[in-house]
Amino acid sequence: MMTEGWERMPLAEASLCRGCWDQMRVPVPIRGPLAFPLRLAGIRVSRMHPNLCTICETQFERVKGAKQLLVPATVLFADVRGYTDLSERLDASRMAGLLSTFYEHCAAAIWERDGIVNKLIGDAVFAFFNFPIRHDDHLRRAVEAGLELQRRCHDVQAASGHAASDAWGVGVGIHTGEIAIGEVGQFCRDFTAISPVINLAARLQGAARPGEVLVSADAYDQLGTGLGSDGPRMLQLKGIEHPVTAYAVQALSPTGGRVPS
Repeated sequence: MMTEGWERMPLAEASLCRGCWDQMRVPVPIRGPLAFPLRLAGIRVSRMHPNLCTICETQFERVKGAKQLLVPATVLFADVRGYTDLSERLDASRMAGLLSTFYEHCAAAIWERDGIVNKLIGDAVFAFFNFPIRHDDHLRRAVEAGLELQRRCHDVQAASGHAASDAWGVGVGIHTGEIAIGEVGQFCRDFTAISPVINLAARLQGAARPGEVLVSADAYDQLGTGLGSDGPRMLQLKGIEHPVTAYAVQALSPTGGRVPS
């Protein structure tokens, strides 16, 4: 069982923005009485993570002194498999409910491990770990989030009682490396990340089978011992010249010891 016995990590709501504290050591209240004057000034809880404020995403250049920063990070993409086919068979309200459930479980799994949900792209989610909330183990956190997301989606489908024709799966792709984070554009300014790392993570997500967390060989090597997988898989991915080696991770050991495949 891929994530049997996995313990949920309920999100603790912070009173201060964790991004402003990690990046600038500035205490910015986002909850409680001290946050009220800031809300009047337009500073609110970010939609990317409940423990960040909108300063982290809307005033990046002013705060960091640059439009973009290069940071080590881990990128996660997840999307609903068979979305187009489902949308032709299910009515709009059922499709909206399916996507809402998917987004909810994606966000919970990612936020509980301090990743941020940067974009919702149709039936897909784009997230990254290690900015603005920093963690040295950002890769492991991302893989944990992917496994937890798959477990949650499996549980939802098992409890739904829907017909087999209504079944839906989720594919997850993960890669790690240096990415450029910051503001892109002038007229329609956007806070996001760009890098070949992101492209590979997106392509891995596209190659993942329903229920899989597919990670790059670099990510697999950095995780080292403490994971189970079905062995290396050689992939020819769109837009990438050379074949790519990937692994479908099935479990992570809480103690760091290798999990039998």
